Amino acid sequence: MPVSRRSFISALGAGGAAVLARPVLDWRGHESLWAFQGQAERRADRLLASRPGMVRLDSNENPNGPGQRVYDTIISHLSDSNRYPVKSEDDLIAVLAKLHNVSPANIILGCGSGELLRVAVYGFTSPTKGLVSPEPTFEAAANFAKFMNHPVATPKVDSTLSLDLNAMLDASKGAGLVYFCNSNNPTASVHSKSDVNSFVERVNRLSPETTILIDEAYHEYVDHPGYGTAIPLALANPRVVVCRTFSKVFGMAGLRVGYAIGQVDTLKKMTNYLLGSNVNQLALVAAAFTLTDTAHIAAEQKKNREARAFTRKFFEDAGYKVHSAEGNFFMVDIKRDAKAFKMECVKQNVAIGRQFTALPNHARISVGTMAEMKKAVPVFKSVLGAGVATSQQR
Repeated sequence: MPVSRRSFISALGAGGAAVLARPVLDWRGHESLWAFQGQAERRADRLLASRPGMVRLDSNENPNGPGQRVYDTIISHLSDSNRYPVKSEDDLIAVLAKLHNVSPANIILGCGSGELLRVAVYGFTSPTKGLVSPEPTFEAAANFAKFMNHPVATPKVDSTLSLDLNAMLDASKGAGLVYFCNSNNPTASVHSKSDVNSFVERVNRLSPETTILIDEAYHEYVDHPGYGTAIPLALANPRVVVCRTFSKVFGMAGLRVGYAIGQVDTLKKMTNYLLGSNVNQLALVAAAFTLTDTAHIAAEQKKNREARAFTRKFFEDAGYKVHSAEGNFFMVDIKRDAKAFKMECVKQNVAIGRQFTALPNHARISVGTMAEMKKAVPVFKSVLGAGVATSQQR
């Protein structure tokens, strides 16, 4: 006898009906999160940037991509696309473990570092133990904590656009998680290894239950002589986790691979919330291969360094302040409304980063190829020379 949806739910009872309703509620929550994070506006921004003929300097991507050898690796594994990834996950973790001289148990994978930031918010924060996330910084962790109705403290960057570590320390008391992006997106400022170690030590003393997540997305682009990875600290300290991504120097932003390193028991607080098979088969083999292609990565670092220096020199010679450029991007004080400046550049087929509320007169410029920067600089010169309304005139 056919069973109607109504009779089926009736047979399940209230509990079963609640189970059926949950995906609907979850999707509505997803819509709320999408709106809260400004994803619709960001998607529109990226669609604009992806128009034919546009110079794309908006999203801190590697303009060169992962290189032909990675493409060849992906093509050679297309026949595995019909299988769920299992061994390839272990293979990538093994390569990472060897690279960082850690045990495979000290590594977890994510769908980009974005998934890892989200599960860290799940694992370490609560309605009574909030998140410390500077302003401005990469917003993913703070946006998700707010969506979860967990408290978020947002200490402002200092006058040099560096993270204010003293203010972050004060805000960390009783917090569940501190988000420390080093170098920081969007300001491109970086803190030395000794600064990071000292900060962690002080947080541990002030708030022993607080975890510090150190995001090293731009690690390979940093040239500051005092900088060093916090991975050894994460292995020694149960209150530290380090995140990395393949989206930047490795040129795989569209493939979505990231990883976190920490002590086993610390990572367990995150793994409970990870999606199963969260990294696709082709991304896994591509990531494992690119880690061994050190000559290609060195070449990418050199290209970025040269194009970054060329573009920074233009702004500084023109009288505009760039405090730091420890990444494949930098932020420049253009002394006028950054959103208006952006839209004028778009009219001339150059897309730059969005405006950040905390620094309305600063523009974030991603570094493209040298050829792209040579196209972009005359546009910047033209728009700045023509004048753009200040934030007070909006």
